[in-house]
Order: sequence, then structure tokens, then C-alpha cells
Amino acid sequence: MLLPQTAEYALRAMAYLALLPPDLPIRAKDLSQETGIPGQYLSKILRRLVLAGLLRSQKGQGGGFKLARPPGNIRFMDVLAAIDCYPTEGRCVFGWGSCNESSPCPLHDSWHEMSKGFRDWAENTTLDQIRGEVPSR
Repeated sequence: MLLPQTAEYALRAMAYLALLPPDLPIRAKDLSQETGIPGQYLSKILRRLVLAGLLRSQKGQGGGFKLARPPGNIRFMDVLAAIDCYPTEGRCVFGWGSCNESSPCPLHDSWHEMSKGFRDWAENTTLDQIRGEVPSR
């Protein structure tokens, strides 16, 4: 399943932030460089994540962005919902509107299974399940 660019960037940024020490804010400029997300695009995403209560922002010296809640309390679905990119049920893979059991598109059954699996993953996976190391800055 391919995610929209905005969703990919939001998940990438949040994953990076989840790997940082909890009280260490990072400037948007540095986050952009570390994640490879274009700065202006990232700023718009960060704003939406702050409005959704997933991030805190602090201006001035020593400011930046950090998670607003512990990583175990932020599901991938929360991130996707904050940027309006969450997967919806009943959306037809062919774009034929809504398809269902009684009026399926040719890929309905397989798409439904994959989509359900993705939704389950996004609902049940939190940022604390991310493994890895933050590259040194």
C-alpha cells in the first residue's frame, strides 16, 4: 500500500522524534536535514501535528519540537488522522466510489483484506515500537 507523501513524511518525522530523548527538542531545520523532508513541507506537517496534540513546540533559544505524549501513547493512526491521511473503509481501489460485498469491484476482496490489515496495524502500532538509533547530529 502506498501512502500519500504527506503521510510518509509525518510518520518519518514522528518516528525520528520518538527515537530522541524525551526532553530534547529539535528545531524544524535540523529535523528536515535529519529526515530528508523538505523544510517548508515539514513545517506544515509539524503545525498539524501540534494542533492535533501529538507534538509540542517551543520558540526561542533551546526551542524546537518534541513529542507531546510518551511514544507508547501515540499510535500511527493518530499521526495519520492528524494529517487527514487515515485509511477509510469502503474506498474503492479503482476509484469507483464505494464498493461493497453486494456490489464489489474486481479487486474488492483482496483490497479489503489489505486495507483491513493496514488499518489494524495503524490502530495497534505505537511509536514506542520503533527500533533503531538516531544518527548523531
